Amino acid sequence: MKCLSDVKRSLEVNELAERAGLSLSSVMSYLEALSQKGLVRLLTEDENYLVLTEEGKRYAEEGLPERRVVKSVLDLGGQVALREVKRATGISDEELGIALGWIRRKGLGEVVVLDGERVIKARRVLPEDPVEGVLKRLTGGSRIHVKDVPLKVLSELKTRKLVLIVQQRRRLVTLTESGFEALGRAQQIRVVGALTADLIKSGEWKSVYLKPYDISAEPPRIYPARKHFYVEFLDKVRRILIEMGFVEAEGPYVETEFWNFDVLFQAQDHPAREIHDCFVLLEPSTGRLPNKGLVEAVKRVHEAKWGYSWSEERASRLILRSHTTAVSARFLARRPKPPVKMFCVSKVFRPDVIDATHFIEFTQVDGIYGDRGVNLRTLLGVLQDFAQRLGFEEVKFRPSYFPFTEPSVEGSVYHPQLGWIECLGAGMFRPEVLESLGVDYPVAAWGIGIDRLAMALLKISDIRELYSRDLRFLRARAVMPQ
Repeated sequence: MKCLSDVKRSLEVNELAERAGLSLSSVMSYLEALSQKGLVRLLTEDENYLVLTEEGKRYAEEGLPERRVVKSVLDLGGQVALREVKRATGISDEELGIALGWIRRKGLGEVVVLDGERVIKARRVLPEDPVEGVLKRLTGGSRIHVKDVPLKVLSELKTRKLVLIVQQRRRLVTLTESGFEALGRAQQIRVVGALTADLIKSGEWKSVYLKPYDISAEPPRIYPARKHFYVEFLDKVRRILIEMGFVEAEGPYVETEFWNFDVLFQAQDHPAREIHDCFVLLEPSTGRLPNKGLVEAVKRVHEAKWGYSWSEERASRLILRSHTTAVSARFLARRPKPPVKMFCVSKVFRPDVIDATHFIEFTQVDGIYGDRGVNLRTLLGVLQDFAQRLGFEEVKFRPSYFPFTEPSVEGSVYHPQLGWIECLGAGMFRPEVLESLGVDYPVAAWGIGIDRLAMALLKISDIRELYSRDLRFLRARAVMPQ
């Protein structure tokens, strides 16, 4: 109130905060309280300002085309052929046409034909142009109030699309009569924040104003740094699998069809290899295949079991991997001896139709467990154990089909809003897959759509929220239990 009284005019809220040396949030809080008591009046005004377009920025730097042309003509003697002007200024035909039109409109010169050639004559010394002056004032992100620009200049700026009009809301505050009276009374009273022994002994406490404390006011919220809630969830998944004796592996996002399909006994004419089922790279389009022995083993199995001529060229085609089972295949190829317990938590890519439960980029948890005596019952036990450690009471399994496992199952978990959702495919690697990799013991494998598990566990009904960057949404999420 003292700042408002000193300037004896309305102040913008930002200016008031600067003068008072307070934060904007504190000033707004005080003003709201003073407004409710009728001591200040808060006003809101919408004002229009000019900002430069891209063309306006260029003209502000280079100058208006008509002025550049006339200046060149004056420098060359006041009467010059158009072709000479083009050569001297480097102006394009389109911009020259614009310049000539404005030269005529502004009376800066004229175009005549002499000896069959178009010539431009400059009529007088080049005057200052208010349009160019406004453009230069607007450089560097500056703004000019629309009311500060003459109507004729504003009309030309808008006609030539050199500026845009943006609206900015101003919040103004002014003291009311009651405010002036209250300020006068307050200046005669000493305000203290604490009652001291000296005030009591001297009796001065009777004439001072003891500032009250609002014990109901909430303290400011503090948001310390933390991981994204979905990253916390994936960290928990990793910890559980490591506790269960598995080791983590990783592989490339860009993969050859050899590792993504061929090693996993998917025929090269399988529909999943079409462009509508996976992302195919255009440049580079092919990659390097592994050692010749493995390539020959895969070729032999495909041609013997599927009965077609296997193509090495097709196998070398590059794609964005459509499942992390490619990582499992790479891992097995390097470790053909049992036991093997591996998992991978990483992204896969499929050209899906985006909806609440589908996305073109999602996270998959792949895993394998290979050893003598491992069977489907072993696999179901591992998956049940993992789901329970993660927080699910039940997983429903039913028979299913996958190209590289037999027998195969599909698991579903319960989502509070969406009901039972499919999120888990598993099975025993087919003998053809193991033969190609040189593995002579049973291997259980699974691929979990961990995004959907997270949705069910975290009570999220749209998969896109798992990747949200909305701070208000993220702050509302509870910290993932360890």
